[in-house]
Amino acid sequence: MRIKHTLAVSPTMRRIFTTYPYFLPAEPEPFVQLFREHGTLRVVNKGEVLKRGGESQRLFFLEDGLCAYCAAEALDHRPYILSIVLPGRVMGDMTASIRTRCNVYTRALKKSRVLSIPPEVLAIAIEERPEYAKLEIRNVIAKEESLLEGMAANFLRPPQERVVIYAKSLCRITGTLPREDGWHALPLELPVSTIGELVNLNRVSVSRILSRWIQMGEVRREGRTLLFSERLFASVDDWIENRAPQHPLP
Repeated sequence: MRIKHTLAVSPTMRRIFTTYPYFLPAEPEPFVQLFREHGTLRVVNKGEVLKRGGESQRLFFLEDGLCAYCAAEALDHRPYILSIVLPGRVMGDMTASIRTRCNVYTRALKKSRVLSIPPEVLAIAIEERPEYAKLEIRNVIAKEESLLEGMAANFLRPPQERVVIYAKSLCRITGTLPREDGWHALPLELPVSTIGELVNLNRVSVSRILSRWIQMGEVRREGRTLLFSERLFASVDDWIENRAPQHPLP
């Protein structure tokens, strides 16, 4: 039996900017080539910290694997993920390129391969190709906007809405289309504890939300892959894609 439940206020994936919350945008292709031409390959194990508080003045490009920007440990010792870093992204450019520091650390969520370069390589490229400066400014601003969107979602939206926003943003940022049967298969297999760190919930809360939707037939599991129904995705409005939700959040 399907349980009916509605909310008076609809969840919103993007509220302010054009970037998606929780996941940083991809790098412009010229910067990708810069790392592949000048970068030094490094293998990073799961849980290893690449950069803490701007201590290492190097830039990192994620070739494959998965990393995250994490907030420094809070008073309650609860971990917080500010943003997931997918392959094809540069890490550390918001601090290393201008020689500043911030109280954030970069952690590998799984075994990863990164290319590293000193910031001087990017600085020289920008001096030689002035058009790169505009690309870099736009890129850094887009990353900051993505972080702000994630914070806005965590601050303004209720728990179950944040879980849907996470799933839909993941599919959008990776270009993952719905399957022929209409279900949305999430292209990333994250533990519920990691999802919780990202959407500011504990592991138990995320598990309860997913279990409830599984009982309602709105979420399925195929092995370790989570699938979300079109009904759940359509319940999330977006100031660019659809300004009003097509369904209430079940």
